[in-house]
Amino acid sequence: MEPVPLQDFVRALDPASLPRVLRVCSGVYFEGSIYEISGNECCLSTGDLIKVTQVRLQKVVCENPKTSQTMELAPNFQGYFTPLNTPQSYETLEELVSATTQSSKKLPTCFMSTHRIVTEGRVVTEDQLLMLEAVVMHLGIRCARCVLGTEGQQVILHLPLSQKGPFWKWEPSAPRTLLQVLQDPALKDLVLTCPTLPWHSLILRPQYEIQAIMHIFSRLRIAATRSAAQTQGEDLARVHQGWLQYVQQDSCPQEGPQAR
Repeated sequence: MEPVPLQDFVRALDPASLPRVLRVCSGVYFEGSIYEISGNECCLSTGDLIKVTQVRLQKVVCENPKTSQTMELAPNFQGYFTPLNTPQSYETLEELVSATTQSSKKLPTCFMSTHRIVTEGRVVTEDQLLMLEAVVMHLGIRCARCVLGTEGQQVILHLPLSQKGPFWKWEPSAPRTLLQVLQDPALKDLVLTCPTLPWHSLILRPQYEIQAIMHIFSRLRIAATRSAAQTQGEDLARVHQGWLQYVQQDSCPQEGPQAR
C-alpha cells in the first residue's frame, strides 16, 4: 500500500477492518501534541508503528465556498447530500461540448460555471445550473444554446464556445447521507448541496479522533506501560501532518500505551 495522509486513511477506513497496523513514513505534530510516558516526552517519528483500534467521527465542519462561513454538523445529521460537480472540469465551453459529444451521453447536458457569466443583459451566478441543448450559429458566432431556469421561467442564452470557465458537468445522482458522502473517496472536497441547510453549495470537512496502540522502540530506553501514556494535545487524526503506510497484521506491535 502506498503511503497516504492520516486524514485520508481514516476517511476511507472501514471500521470492520480494525485493528490496522500503520507505519509512520514522515510527518510531525502540531499544536503541542506531545505524549508523556514515564515522565519522558515523546512523539511519533518516521518508522514508528501504531495499531489503530478505534476511529470516531467527532464532527463535520460545513463550509460555504463562496463566503468561507462555517457551521458544525453532528455525526448523526439526518440531511441528504447531492454533488454539484464532478472531479473533471473544462476550461472553455468548447472543451465541454467536445467531451460531451464524444461520450455516450451526448447532448443535452447540464453544467455550472465556477465564475459569474455576464451575457445578453443577464448575470449567471456560480450556483445556477445551465442546460446545454445544442451548438448553433448566433450572430455569426458558434455558440452553445443554453437554458437557464430562473424564478419559474426558462430563459434561452447563447454563450460563445470560447467562453472561459472552468466549467463543471453536472450529473444527477441519488442523494446520500452524511456518512455515505464521507466514506466515498470520489466525493472528497467536492461541492455538495443539501436542501435542509441554508447554503446552496457547501464543502464537508470531517474531523476524526482515533485510538491507537503505540509501539515504543527500545531507543526511548523507557519501560512504558498502558497507564503511563497521557495525551497532551489534540487528537491524533487532526494534528499529525504526515504520511502513513499500512503494514501486515503479523507485524503488529505488542500491547502498549494507548494514544488518542
